[in-house]
Amino acid sequence: MSPPTPKFKSKEFRAALDGLKGIFDARALAVVLGEALERRAAEQICARMKAPPGAPKGRAAAGPTRGGRLKDKKRAELVERIVEVFFTDDEVAFQTMKELDRSCQKERHLAASLPEDQASERMGSYRALALARERARMTWALARDGREAVRAVAGEIITRTLDDAAQLESAKAMVDGRAEVSPESVELAQKLQEQAGALTQAAERVSSLESKISKYEEERARLLAQMGSKERLLRQESQARENLDEQLGRMKAQLTELEGREAQAQQAIEREAEARATAERLEQKVRRLTKLADASKSLSAAHDELGRLQTALEDAERRAQTAEAEGAEGRAGRERELARARAENEELREELKTARRRIVDLERRVPFEEDTAGPAPETLAVLLDQANLAATAAMAHRRKVNFAALLDRLSVGRKRKKAVAFVVDNGGTHFDAFCETLRRTGWELRVKKPKQFQDGTSKADWDMGIAVEAVELRGSVETIALVSGDGDFAPLVKLLKRWGMRVEVASFAEGLALDLQNAADAVTVLGSESLE
Repeated sequence: MSPPTPKFKSKEFRAALDGLKGIFDARALAVVLGEALERRAAEQICARMKAPPGAPKGRAAAGPTRGGRLKDKKRAELVERIVEVFFTDDEVAFQTMKELDRSCQKERHLAASLPEDQASERMGSYRALALARERARMTWALARDGREAVRAVAGEIITRTLDDAAQLESAKAMVDGRAEVSPESVELAQKLQEQAGALTQAAERVSSLESKISKYEEERARLLAQMGSKERLLRQESQARENLDEQLGRMKAQLTELEGREAQAQQAIEREAEARATAERLEQKVRRLTKLADASKSLSAAHDELGRLQTALEDAERRAQTAEAEGAEGRAGRERELARARAENEELREELKTARRRIVDLERRVPFEEDTAGPAPETLAVLLDQANLAATAAMAHRRKVNFAALLDRLSVGRKRKKAVAFVVDNGGTHFDAFCETLRRTGWELRVKKPKQFQDGTSKADWDMGIAVEAVELRGSVETIALVSGDGDFAPLVKLLKRWGMRVEVASFAEGLALDLQNAADAVTVLGSESLE
């Protein structure tokens, strides 16, 4: 990654300026500025130049810009004035360095990616150097590189460029008749000029084709990333459906077992009814015996019969009481068993209904089985506080967040219009690869470097940036999913809800603030499915 333009008057700026002065002389700098510096930037640099001592007040800078407006000057005049003061005025040198770093940003990234021992060979085969503008920008990018071997390549390109320019000027002089040469030399110069023009056109076509190929490759990578995301989502949904089928099978087995228990309870109730009928028959027998005793003619026999009947009655009452007690105890136990079985049966029936509803819901959520004739899907924007979520996952689970799975989970069944990840650049060799992975999985990045303070502390707070992004989404989406557990966002959530927007919060339970949880319309508690 190419370093930014150093601050004015800093040690880094002084070192960079000394390096540039060691590579460029006035002629070489004029060639680079003439092709790489935009006219508007050249006008701004000239406008900021200080007037020379003794110049009238209100006048523009000295040199080509004196006595007229900058827009009336030719580009070559502006470049000439900048070159005149570049080596003596640090402020002009800083402005020139800043503008060229900005316009040559792509070439600087390319130069930074070159291995130091292969820089000369790679630049020798770089076909875009046939174009004057690209050659000038690449020369500046190589000269700004901090590696000595890479900067030496810039000097080689400058030398070749000036030699080619001298040869071309000599050829033009021969063609225009400004130099006395033989007819053969004139014909050779004309052919050289025609070949140079043809080479320039061919290089332009090659550059155009490379640009198109690059765009096609980017589109192909994006489509492959989307396809992989859809395949992962389908596999997850299929696995979920298999798990639910297994649960349904277990529930059916439990329901069959409960039905068997219910049948046993019914049999116990029937045995209790039989015991009651037996007791009633015994009571009827006792009543008949009593009537017979009353009708006996012999008092003695009657007394004997009465005693016997009384004994039998007492025995029957004891048996009836015993049967009654046993029946009541058995009935109470069976009623408790039956009530428990019925309660378990009702619970299993409710779980079965819930499982069926979940199956139906999952079937509706599968992207390839959605009902296209139904209502328009809910529009969604996802705002990710990457530092907050990653810190919670590392502290609570000691694992990294799977940002692709997280985005897929939050987007299921809804139309995602925007997904923005707010990332803090803490440096490191894998940061660029991490950012590229986020982009491939559908995230749009906002990157900020930590601000360093004099006491050695640093801060990289994205709260204001996330709030501004959320406010700008007002009216363009129906729902905002805020992926953070920071309680400082509670006022923002309440404001968005007052505007009629639906706000969801997604976070790990360990890092979710209660204020934020209470303010949101819905909360998605993340678990292991969102971790790598």
